[in-house]
Amino acid sequence: MRTLSLLAFCALFGLSALGVFLADRLVRTRGQAYLRSYTLHLAFWNGHALLQFMQIVLGAEFLPAASLAPLGLIMAPIVSLMAATSLCFLIIFARQAAGGRRPRLFLALYASLWAGLVIFVSLNAGGGAPGPGGRSMMFYALSFFVLKMATVLGAMAYLLHVASGSGDAGEKRALRAVAWAYMLGFLLFQFSVSGPLASRDLAGYDYLIVLIQIGFHFPVLAALGLYARRRAAARTGAAHPVDVPGGPSETGLSPREAEIVGLVMQGLSNKEIEARLFISLETVKKHLSSIYRKLGVKNRLQLSLLMQKKP
Repeated sequence: MRTLSLLAFCALFGLSALGVFLADRLVRTRGQAYLRSYTLHLAFWNGHALLQFMQIVLGAEFLPAASLAPLGLIMAPIVSLMAATSLCFLIIFARQAAGGRRPRLFLALYASLWAGLVIFVSLNAGGGAPGPGGRSMMFYALSFFVLKMATVLGAMAYLLHVASGSGDAGEKRALRAVAWAYMLGFLLFQFSVSGPLASRDLAGYDYLIVLIQIGFHFPVLAALGLYARRRAAARTGAAHPVDVPGGPSETGLSPREAEIVGLVMQGLSNKEIEARLFISLETVKKHLSSIYRKLGVKNRLQLSLLMQKKP
């Protein structure tokens, strides 16, 4: 049984790492800020899921029964902190995906709620006391559940509300797909934990719960990739290429490179061009290197001087 538990942990760890890798690859491909926020959310979410699995399954298999309670007292603040960090990044993701900025004041107030919960658990776990009593643990479990449920449902409801407004139809459909994929996956996980399926007598119950908790992000990533493409396609028309001395045909500039020249002439930085065109920072730098080479300049200053001399 110990070998099976170790193999299961390694498999779930690999699945978790694969999800983070795919999210990071999406960031590198599209370079949009909300994708970075989702990648961080996913990394901390999977981390707290694996910690819970390690505590429940591996702890029961490899540690004596007397050590399970102290282990739980140690792990509870860590798991709560990782869950809180994950959900903070989920809020940032929802706000950025909807086209807004980071909600700093609200985020600070929200983080203070989690900080209070983590401090409460930590104080009840130490000080020479026998540990949190039944009421303390009930309060912690209920608060943890309510905060997590309210955050996820609130963030996804906000995305659905934004998707119901005006804008490109394909982009709105893709955003709704992201919200519904996340919400349904999360509710499936919660239903498995607290619904009729939640029976510890079922063989492999703990393995199934963690598998659902980690695995439901893969459909979300697929929907998120579609949304990133739709959003980029809908908004690339915001930047317009400019005329280059000699013309694109003679200089060899591609339409995208001419577009980037126009943005440079508007005074945009590499990061701002990345956000405007929904491409990665590395792609922006590669385009600029190609532009400098084709136009025979070495930096932005020389590029600007060249553009000012054009007839």
